[in-house]
Amino acid sequence: MLGWWLLIATEGVYLGRRVVIWLYDVYANYYDDVKNYQSLYEHALLADPIMDQIAPHQSPLILDVATGTGRLPLAMLNHSNFQGRVVGVDLSRRMLRNAADKLNGYGDQTTLIWCPAEKLPFADNTFDVVTSLESLEFMSSPQAVVAEMIRVLRPGGLLLMTNRIGTRLMPGKTWSKEQLTEILGSFDLDDGYVEAWQVDYHKVWAVKSGDSQPTGARPLGEILRCPCCDELMVERDGAWVCEKCKGRAAIGRDGVIELFPLQESC
Repeated sequence: MLGWWLLIATEGVYLGRRVVIWLYDVYANYYDDVKNYQSLYEHALLADPIMDQIAPHQSPLILDVATGTGRLPLAMLNHSNFQGRVVGVDLSRRMLRNAADKLNGYGDQTTLIWCPAEKLPFADNTFDVVTSLESLEFMSSPQAVVAEMIRVLRPGGLLLMTNRIGTRLMPGKTWSKEQLTEILGSFDLDDGYVEAWQVDYHKVWAVKSGDSQPTGARPLGEILRCPCCDELMVERDGAWVCEKCKGRAAIGRDGVIELFPLQESC
């Protein structure tokens, strides 16, 4: 029973980040079958509300944190009005491999990067929309991840994340309504509200305070920064490289940018 709780029910979160990543790698090929996502619901409950809230802008630059097998990117790319670009980041390499298979064929509208959520390789105020679904409770430092998400969101940009409300099996790893209100209040956000969504999750919406012009679907070469020295990286010879510090992130055969080994070496 204890082993089931530690490894299955709580997805290894009490055993540390390495175990969580290992479990997602192990179950990557079965993850979508377990979750049983329905494209109709993904469209109605994720893609449509996002497009409605950023209207009339149809070509946003979106970052999906802990993208897994590409649930949010796929929902956005299948929306008939979406003309933007989605960048998905995750620390499970095998989950990203599955995401790459699902997103194959969408060309330069999507990019997948192997990197941690606590250190996003982008400048402040970069993205029009930043999302993270069903993931924060499995992070080593969820509040630090939220801070990173808000850092890379431009003023006036849209934030969407989820808060787990089915807390019985995960004491100390989830936020009460009061804790969530306090955490969101510590950041420079406006128009925050909580929306019922699933049995175990609420959606949390907010807008970063201030105003700025939409970033739009910029190419990756204009936004991807070296995790070691913060300089823009360039694509060259099957890799993304930093001309300043000579850091190099390989591009996998599946197209995933493998930034994590570079970050570990900084």
